[in-house]
Parts: sequence; C-alpha cells; structure tokens
Amino acid sequence: MKSLNKCVFFLLVFSMPALITKAQEIGLNFNHNPENISLEYVKKTGVHWIRTTPRILDYVEGRMDAKSDSAIQKVVEAGKLGYKIAFGFRWDFNRRKLALPAPGSNREAEYFKTMDEILDRVGPYIQIFKLGNEPNLETIESDLQYDSQHKVPLVEFNKSQLQHVLQYYRKHPQWKKPQIYTGSLPALFETSQQEKPGVFELIKFTQSNPEIMGLAIHLHIADTLEIPQALKFVRSIMPAKPIIVPEFSLFRLYNNHLKDEIGSGSTGKAFVLKFNYPDNITVSEWLTMVNAGKIPVSQFREMFDSQSWYPRHYLKTYQRYYKEYGVVLATYPLFQQGYAKIVTPKSESWFLNPIYLNKSYGVSENGEVEKNPLSFYDFMDWVKHKN
Repeated sequence: MKSLNKCVFFLLVFSMPALITKAQEIGLNFNHNPENISLEYVKKTGVHWIRTTPRILDYVEGRMDAKSDSAIQKVVEAGKLGYKIAFGFRWDFNRRKLALPAPGSNREAEYFKTMDEILDRVGPYIQIFKLGNEPNLETIESDLQYDSQHKVPLVEFNKSQLQHVLQYYRKHPQWKKPQIYTGSLPALFETSQQEKPGVFELIKFTQSNPEIMGLAIHLHIADTLEIPQALKFVRSIMPAKPIIVPEFSLFRLYNNHLKDEIGSGSTGKAFVLKFNYPDNITVSEWLTMVNAGKIPVSQFREMFDSQSWYPRHYLKTYQRYYKEYGVVLATYPLFQQGYAKIVTPKSESWFLNPIYLNKSYGVSENGEVEKNPLSFYDFMDWVKHKN
C-alpha cells in the first residue's frame, strides 16, 4: 500500500502541467520602493499587474507615515486606473535582530495596527495579498526552527497575519477580498533552504490551508537549471496550487562574472579587438565605463552576447519553465534601483536586470528612457504572448 501511495504521489507531481491553470500573467515589480512607480512607463509596457512590498517596520518605527506617505499613494493611483495590485509587506526582523512577535502580543498588535492603516488606503485595490517577503532571509534563524512545542515561529506569525487580513476584509465587505499567498521564498534550489523547517513547514501550511491561494517564490539565479530545481521542490510539497514569482533575475550569475576578463574566450576577444579595449579589461571595468557614459547602448548587448556564460533570451527560458510548473504570475523590474556608478568585482548587479537603463544611460535622443536590450524586447514579447 505504501508503494502504491508513493506512486500516486509522484504521478501527481510530475503530471502538474495538466492539473494547473494555463493562464500566465507578466507584470512589473517595484519591490520595496512604490515611490518609483511611473504610470507613464507602466502604460508603455501594456502590463496589467503591479507588485510592491513596502518595508512595514519603517512605518511602525515612524520613519514614514502610513496615513500620508506619498509612495503608498502611487499604489492607490495605479489601482484607481485599473491596474491589478499584488501587495504585501517586507518584515525586516533579521536586519533589526528582532524575534517575531508572539501570537496575540502587544507588539504583534502594534504591527497589525500599522498594517491596517496602510490597508485603509490600498485595501480596495489589492488583487493579491502576500503575507511576507523573503521570510527565510528576513527572519532570525531561531524563528525558522522548531520551538519547544515543535512549532515554527515563522509559520505561527503567518497564521496570525492570515487571520488578521481575513478579519480586516470581513470588516470591509464592500471590497473584494484578495487572493492570499504565502512567501516569497527565495533560493529554493539550495539544499540548505529546502531543509529549513521555516521553509518546508510554510509550504505545507500553504498546501493545507484552503484560505491560501498559493505560494510566492523568488528566482535570483546563477544558472538557469536552478529554475526547475526550485519549482520541483515546491511541487513536491504543494502539487497543484498556483505559484507566483514576484522577483526573478540573473543577479547571482552576473555577480559571479563581474571579475571576468571580457576577452578570456574567443568571441569575447573578438569584441575587445573590435572596439580596441585593453586586452585584460574586466566586465566590472567595462560596466563602470557604461555608467560613465563612455559606451554607446548599441554595444551593450554585443558585449554580453560575446560571453559564453551569458544565456541569451533568458526571459524566454523563465517563461517556458513557468508555464511547465504552473506559475500564474511573474513580475519583473521596470527601472534600475540598486545601482553603483563605479562597478567592482564585489558590486551587486541588480542594475543589469530591469527593462529600462534609466541610471546607466538616462534619456535617449528621442526623449525616452533608454531600453535594456538584454531584457526589454523579450519582456514585451512576453506581455504580447503571455498565455
């Protein structure tokens, strides 16, 4: 009987594409900075979804005013224009070395009061509410482990937050209750993450609770093979509920190659010779020249295409895997946010991912922000052929 059950389980997991809704949406991600929402450029892309996750503890601590913050107003304005909003909060407990609040505690009540103040403004416009953002990174390690009662504090906090959000919307019956997702869990291709109780118990909770629509994950990768590795892990616990991917990029891959000499391979050497660069120029040195306005945008894609490690049309690879594993929504960055003008081998490469190079190149001769040739055209094709 055990063998039969095991066979049924694996058949269920590996026949996922036949069980999951085929609809797939692509939208724009503004991460923790809703102030960067540009409705002018959102409109140019033709997307319907906008995702953002403000840092809620900044509001709790009084650094920003939940009732009047202009960044939150940008979300409201987008909602009023008919854009679908995927919303949630970033809980930066680990950064502050804070334990999660005990269920029913005064500290939890203080957090939820601030949450309500923000929801009072954006609540009518939210289609997806996400209960967290990278909690396996933003929670102190002890709160990702079993406690003395064999409970995981992160999961207990999600339970409390879920009940509070449900109660909040019951108090506002004139508003449509959003779909609720847990997550977003990053780096699920890593064994160390897969083995954390805070990770697998949160996915189990998602699978078992009928009030939760599905799970959100992030895919910042060093290799495109990490995409199916993460998705297979999720599907081994949550076979059929929807997955959303609010953040994804080649961040780790780019980071790994900033120190590389561009001319180390044959096509890279041809690129270096063609444009008369020093023989030993590195990727980070070349990107510093880009950010200094010394490299025309026409050269941007050519350099990356000359590198054997760079996966051309990587957005199409993501799109293919998302369809295979039942990802119903993914959101991608519009503008460069994290950015260092001088790039070193230790710099963070977030600035290479967005579909516009607003900081590296600024405004082009036609008066529009310069497009990122690595991602813009494939992103627009995805919007056009999202299903």
